[in-house]
Amino acid sequence: KKKLLKKKKKKKTCADAYLTPCIQEYLHHFVEGFDTDFGKNVRVSFMQSDGGLCLLEGFSGYRAVLSGPAGGVVGYVRTTQEHYSSTQPIIGFDMGGTSTDVSRFGGEYELVFENTTAGVTIQAPQLDINTVASGGGSCLTFENGMLKVGPESAGADPGPVCYKKKDGKLAITDANLVLGRIVPEHFPKIFGEKRNEPLGVDECVAAFTNITKSINEYNQTTNAEVLFFDDFFFFFLSPRGSPKKKKKKKAMDC
Repeated sequence: KKKLLKKKKKKKTCADAYLTPCIQEYLHHFVEGFDTDFGKNVRVSFMQSDGGLCLLEGFSGYRAVLSGPAGGVVGYVRTTQEHYSSTQPIIGFDMGGTSTDVSRFGGEYELVFENTTAGVTIQAPQLDINTVASGGGSCLTFENGMLKVGPESAGADPGPVCYKKKDGKLAITDANLVLGRIVPEHFPKIFGEKRNEPLGVDECVAAFTNITKSINEYNQTTNAEVLFFDDFFFFFLSPRGSPKKKKKKKAMDC
Protein backbone atom coordinates (compact mmCIF):
# COMPACT_ATOMS: atom_id res chain seq x y z
CA LYS A 1 0.00 0.00 0.00
CA LYS A 2 2.86 2.37 0.85
CA LYS A 3 4.52 1.61 -2.50
CA LEU A 4 1.26 2.41 -4.31
CA LEU A 5 0.93 5.74 -2.49
CA LYS A 6 4.53 6.63 -3.31
CA LYS A 7 3.96 5.78 -6.97
CA LYS A 8 0.85 7.98 -7.15
CA LYS A 9 2.67 10.81 -5.39
CA LYS A 10 5.49 10.57 -7.92
CA LYS A 11 2.99 10.79 -10.80
CA LYS A 12 1.39 13.87 -9.25
CA THR A 13 4.82 15.44 -8.78
CA CYS A 14 5.74 14.69 -12.41
CA ALA A 15 2.49 16.22 -13.68
CA ASP A 16 3.06 19.30 -11.53
CA ALA A 17 6.68 19.62 -12.69
CA TYR A 18 5.58 19.37 -16.31
CA LEU A 19 2.60 21.73 -16.17
CA THR A 20 3.54 24.41 -13.65
CA PRO A 21 6.42 25.96 -15.67
CA CYS A 22 4.11 26.26 -18.70
CA ILE A 23 1.40 27.87 -16.60
CA GLN A 24 3.84 30.26 -14.93
CA GLU A 25 5.19 31.33 -18.32
CA TYR A 26 1.65 31.99 -19.55
CA LEU A 27 0.81 33.99 -16.42
CA HIS A 28 4.00 36.01 -16.81
CA HIS A 29 3.05 37.06 -20.35
CA PHE A 30 -0.53 37.67 -19.23
CA VAL A 31 0.52 40.12 -16.51
CA GLU A 32 3.04 41.82 -18.80
CA GLY A 33 0.17 43.07 -20.94
CA PHE A 34 -1.06 45.34 -18.14
CA ASP A 35 0.34 48.28 -16.19
CA THR A 36 3.27 47.62 -13.86
CA ASP A 37 1.11 48.05 -10.74
CA PHE A 38 -1.59 45.73 -12.10
CA GLY A 39 -0.94 42.99 -9.55
CA LYS A 40 -0.99 45.44 -6.65
CA ASN A 41 -4.27 47.17 -7.42
CA VAL A 42 -6.23 44.29 -8.91
CA ARG A 43 -6.94 40.89 -7.42
CA VAL A 44 -6.32 38.25 -10.09
CA SER A 45 -7.79 34.80 -9.45
CA PHE A 46 -7.84 31.61 -11.50
CA MET A 47 -10.22 28.66 -11.48
CA GLN A 48 -8.92 25.42 -9.96
CA SER A 49 -9.99 21.82 -10.56
CA ASP A 50 -12.12 21.88 -7.39
CA GLY A 51 -14.20 24.83 -8.63
CA GLY A 52 -12.58 27.30 -6.25
CA LEU A 53 -10.44 30.32 -7.06
CA CYS A 54 -6.72 30.69 -6.49
CA LEU A 55 -4.58 33.81 -6.48
CA LEU A 56 -2.15 34.24 -9.34
CA GLU A 57 0.91 33.59 -7.16
CA GLY A 58 -0.31 30.18 -5.98
CA PHE A 59 -1.69 28.76 -9.21
CA SER A 60 0.03 25.43 -9.99
CA GLY A 61 -0.20 22.63 -12.52
CA TYR A 62 -1.72 19.72 -10.63
CA ARG A 63 -4.58 21.88 -9.33
CA ALA A 64 -5.33 23.20 -12.82
CA VAL A 65 -5.72 19.96 -14.78
CA LEU A 66 -9.54 20.11 -14.77
CA SER A 67 -9.92 23.85 -14.21
CA GLY A 68 -11.68 24.33 -17.57
CA PRO A 69 -14.43 21.73 -17.02
CA ALA A 70 -14.72 22.90 -13.39
CA GLY A 71 -15.45 26.41 -14.64
CA GLY A 72 -18.27 24.97 -16.74
CA VAL A 73 -19.81 23.31 -13.67
CA VAL A 74 -19.64 26.49 -11.60
CA GLY A 75 -21.10 28.42 -14.53
CA TYR A 76 -24.21 26.28 -15.00
CA VAL A 77 -24.80 26.08 -11.24
CA ARG A 78 -24.70 29.87 -10.93
CA THR A 79 -27.02 30.40 -13.90
CA THR A 80 -29.61 27.82 -12.77
CA GLN A 81 -29.67 28.41 -9.01
CA GLU A 82 -33.06 30.13 -9.16
CA HIS A 83 -34.63 27.05 -10.74
CA TYR A 84 -32.88 24.44 -8.61
CA SER A 85 -34.81 22.30 -6.12
CA SER A 86 -33.59 19.51 -3.86
CA THR A 87 -35.95 17.07 -5.60
CA GLN A 88 -34.65 17.91 -9.07
CA PRO A 89 -30.84 17.89 -9.40
CA ILE A 90 -29.15 19.67 -12.29
CA ILE A 91 -27.26 17.71 -14.95
CA GLY A 92 -24.42 19.48 -16.72
CA PHE A 93 -23.64 18.64 -20.36
CA ASP A 94 -20.64 20.58 -21.61
CA MET A 95 -19.76 19.63 -25.19
CA GLY A 96 -16.51 20.88 -26.65
CA GLY A 97 -14.66 20.10 -29.84
CA THR A 98 -13.56 16.51 -29.16
CA SER A 99 -14.93 15.75 -25.70
CA THR A 100 -18.05 16.17 -23.60
CA ASP A 101 -18.03 16.75 -19.84
CA VAL A 102 -20.98 15.44 -17.83
CA SER A 103 -21.62 16.35 -14.20
CA ARG A 104 -24.35 16.61 -11.58
CA PHE A 105 -25.30 19.21 -8.98
CA GLY A 106 -27.62 18.14 -6.19
CA GLY A 107 -27.33 21.07 -3.83
CA GLU A 108 -23.58 20.98 -3.28
CA TYR A 109 -20.52 20.43 -5.42
CA GLU A 110 -19.47 16.79 -5.60
CA LEU A 111 -15.73 16.31 -5.14
CA VAL A 112 -13.29 13.49 -5.72
CA PHE A 113 -9.78 13.47 -4.30
CA GLU A 114 -8.11 11.25 -6.83
CA ASN A 115 -8.49 11.06 -10.57
CA THR A 116 -6.62 9.47 -13.46
CA THR A 117 -6.21 11.56 -16.60
CA ALA A 118 -4.28 10.22 -19.61
CA GLY A 119 -2.82 7.48 -17.42
CA VAL A 120 -1.57 9.90 -14.75
CA THR A 121 -3.14 9.65 -11.29
CA ILE A 122 -3.40 12.97 -9.50
CA GLN A 123 -4.35 13.24 -5.84
CA ALA A 124 -5.96 16.63 -5.40
CA PRO A 125 -9.50 17.92 -4.81
CA GLN A 126 -11.42 17.93 -8.11
CA LEU A 127 -15.05 18.29 -9.08
CA ASP A 128 -16.59 14.94 -10.02
CA ILE A 129 -16.76 15.26 -13.80
CA ASN A 130 -17.03 12.39 -16.28
CA THR A 131 -15.62 12.97 -19.74
CA VAL A 132 -16.71 11.24 -22.94
CA ALA A 133 -14.24 11.27 -25.84
CA SER A 134 -16.68 12.73 -28.33
CA GLY A 135 -17.51 16.35 -29.14
CA GLY A 136 -19.01 18.61 -31.77
CA GLY A 137 -15.93 18.40 -33.96
CA SER A 138 -15.52 14.60 -33.77
CA CYS A 139 -15.41 13.26 -37.33
CA LEU A 140 -17.98 10.76 -38.61
CA THR A 141 -16.32 8.27 -40.92
CA PHE A 142 -16.79 4.85 -42.49
CA GLU A 143 -13.63 2.75 -42.64
CA ASN A 144 -13.08 -0.97 -43.21
CA GLY A 145 -16.76 -1.74 -42.85
CA MET A 146 -17.14 0.21 -39.60
CA LEU A 147 -18.88 3.45 -38.71
CA LYS A 148 -16.63 5.57 -36.50
CA VAL A 149 -17.01 8.63 -34.31
CA GLY A 150 -13.63 10.34 -33.76
CA PRO A 151 -10.97 10.40 -32.51
CA GLU A 152 -10.07 12.68 -35.43
CA SER A 153 -11.39 16.23 -35.21
CA ALA A 154 -12.69 18.54 -37.92
CA GLY A 155 -11.04 21.41 -36.06
CA ALA A 156 -12.01 25.06 -36.42
CA ASP A 157 -10.54 25.40 -39.90
CA PRO A 158 -11.83 23.99 -42.19
CA GLY A 159 -14.23 22.69 -39.55
CA PRO A 160 -17.38 20.60 -40.08
CA VAL A 161 -19.12 20.44 -43.45
CA CYS A 162 -21.73 22.98 -42.30
CA TYR A 163 -19.01 25.67 -42.14
CA LYS A 164 -19.05 25.61 -45.96
CA LYS A 165 -15.28 25.61 -46.30
CA LYS A 166 -13.15 23.58 -48.68
CA ASP A 167 -12.22 20.13 -47.32
CA GLY A 168 -14.68 20.38 -44.42
CA LYS A 169 -15.12 17.08 -42.56
CA LEU A 170 -18.38 15.41 -41.61
CA ALA A 171 -18.79 15.75 -37.84
CA ILE A 172 -21.29 15.43 -34.99
CA THR A 173 -22.16 19.11 -35.42
CA ASP A 174 -23.36 18.34 -38.96
CA ALA A 175 -25.57 15.52 -37.67
CA ASN A 176 -27.11 17.78 -35.03
CA LEU A 177 -27.77 20.41 -37.70
CA VAL A 178 -29.56 17.98 -40.02
CA LEU A 179 -31.61 16.62 -37.10
CA GLY A 180 -32.79 20.12 -36.22
CA ARG A 181 -31.00 20.26 -32.87
CA ILE A 182 -29.01 23.22 -34.17
CA VAL A 183 -31.13 26.04 -35.62
CA PRO A 184 -29.28 27.96 -38.38
CA GLU A 185 -31.36 31.10 -37.78
CA HIS A 186 -29.84 31.39 -34.31
CA PHE A 187 -26.33 31.77 -35.74
CA PRO A 188 -24.80 34.76 -37.54
CA LYS A 189 -23.97 34.54 -41.23
CA ILE A 190 -20.21 34.12 -40.83
CA PHE A 191 -19.65 30.87 -42.70
CA GLY A 192 -18.39 30.02 -46.18
CA GLU A 193 -15.14 31.09 -47.82
CA LYS A 194 -16.16 34.76 -47.61
CA ARG A 195 -17.64 34.34 -44.13
CA ASN A 196 -20.98 35.84 -45.08
CA GLU A 197 -23.23 32.78 -45.34
CA PRO A 198 -25.47 30.84 -42.91
CA LEU A 199 -24.74 27.31 -41.73
CA GLY A 200 -24.93 24.85 -44.63
CA VAL A 201 -27.81 22.43 -44.10
CA ASP A 202 -27.89 21.35 -47.76
CA GLU A 203 -24.16 20.68 -47.71
CA CYS A 204 -24.59 18.43 -44.69
CA VAL A 205 -27.44 16.47 -46.27
CA ALA A 206 -25.32 15.96 -49.39
CA ALA A 207 -22.37 14.74 -47.30
CA PHE A 208 -24.53 12.25 -45.39
CA THR A 209 -26.06 11.08 -48.65
CA ASN A 210 -22.59 10.40 -50.05
CA ILE A 211 -21.40 8.45 -47.03
CA THR A 212 -24.64 6.44 -46.98
CA LYS A 213 -24.02 5.56 -50.62
CA SER A 214 -20.48 4.42 -49.79
CA ILE A 215 -21.77 2.24 -46.97
CA ASN A 216 -24.39 0.60 -49.18
CA GLU A 217 -21.81 -0.06 -51.90
CA TYR A 218 -19.64 -1.79 -49.32
CA ASN A 219 -22.61 -3.75 -47.94
CA GLN A 220 -23.45 -5.06 -51.41
CA THR A 221 -20.03 -6.72 -51.57
CA THR A 222 -20.54 -8.42 -48.20
CA ASN A 223 -24.29 -9.18 -48.46
CA ALA A 224 -24.84 -7.03 -45.38
CA GLU A 225 -28.04 -5.23 -44.50
CA VAL A 226 -28.88 -2.10 -46.48
CA LEU A 227 -28.44 1.13 -44.52
CA PHE A 228 -31.01 3.89 -44.85
CA PHE A 229 -30.50 7.59 -44.38
CA ASP A 230 -32.29 7.74 -41.01
CA ASP A 231 -30.43 4.61 -39.83
CA PHE A 232 -27.19 6.52 -40.16
CA PHE A 233 -28.26 9.09 -37.55
CA PHE A 234 -29.70 6.35 -35.35
CA PHE A 235 -26.30 4.67 -35.18
CA PHE A 236 -24.27 7.76 -34.40
CA LEU A 237 -26.59 9.58 -32.03
CA SER A 238 -28.74 6.95 -30.29
CA PRO A 239 -27.53 5.15 -27.14
CA ARG A 240 -29.71 2.17 -27.95
CA GLY A 241 -27.31 0.53 -30.38
CA SER A 242 -27.39 -0.43 -34.02
CA PRO A 243 -30.31 0.20 -36.39
CA LYS A 244 -33.29 -2.11 -36.33
CA LYS A 245 -33.97 -4.23 -39.37
CA LYS A 246 -36.38 -2.76 -41.87
CA LYS A 247 -38.29 -4.78 -44.38
CA LYS A 248 -39.97 -4.01 -47.67
CA LYS A 249 -37.75 -1.04 -48.38
CA LYS A 250 -35.38 -0.34 -51.18
CA ALA A 251 -31.95 1.14 -50.77
CA MET A 252 -31.89 4.91 -50.59
CA ASP A 253 -31.74 6.57 -53.97
CA CYS A 254 -28.47 8.47 -53.88
